[in-house]
Amino acid sequence: MPASQSPGFAKWRDLVMNLVSKEIKIRYMGATLGFVWSLGNPLIVTLTYYVVFTYILPSNQDRFALHLVTGVVHWMLLSQILSQSGEWLIHNTHLIRKLRFPRIVLPLSGALTVIVFWGAAMIVYALLFTLLGGIATRALLFYPIVLISFMALIIGAGLALSVIQITVRDAKHFIDILVPLLFWVTPIVWVTSALPAETAKFVALNPIAPYFNSFNDILHDGVIPKTSDLLFCAGLGITSLLVGLAIFKKADDRVEYL
Repeated sequence: MPASQSPGFAKWRDLVMNLVSKEIKIRYMGATLGFVWSLGNPLIVTLTYYVVFTYILPSNQDRFALHLVTGVVHWMLLSQILSQSGEWLIHNTHLIRKLRFPRIVLPLSGALTVIVFWGAAMIVYALLFTLLGGIATRALLFYPIVLISFMALIIGAGLALSVIQITVRDAKHFIDILVPLLFWVTPIVWVTSALPAETAKFVALNPIAPYFNSFNDILHDGVIPKTSDLLFCAGLGITSLLVGLAIFKKADDRVEYL
């Protein structure tokens, strides 16, 4: 990058960091332990799943608590970004009207805020991974590929939804209904291999299923996902991000006049 552009880049980078910092401070304003509280909820949820499905209602599925927590922790990232994406622009109209800056800063800071809080859940997941029955294998080397592809998929969808929300104010309510429904056709509370053949064909139509199957392969089974699944995840993630960016860029004029 030319030196003449460096100050501008640094300025927008600082704006993103300031917006993320502001959201974190707002959420924990007045709380003595501050960000530490973000570890509490995933810790309690994870331990609850472990106790229930290991001792109270033991499942016949191998280390079902690990399978369930693995799915839920990644679902949290998807559901939070999609549910909050409609507010990335609408809730920042005061900034849009007062300041001139690349509007992509707003969804970027919104997504980063979600990722920061999600990171707390992943810290808890990593600390309890062995307790849940997880084993570190070389398959973990493929985890970043699937995770980055997954993030690209949902951030691309979030960019598109943030623009759609400008003209279709009911879009957020539609997403709030669709996301919980999508949860039940995603391999989180069930295992794909345990489904009847006809049901497995139906749920295979879910485009995010390969991501969760890959997460399960790596973190639960300790095996490298199939090459076809890795290519599908990467391809869909890149496509979603590029489409989301294109939609956002095309709607830039509408963003100016929120």
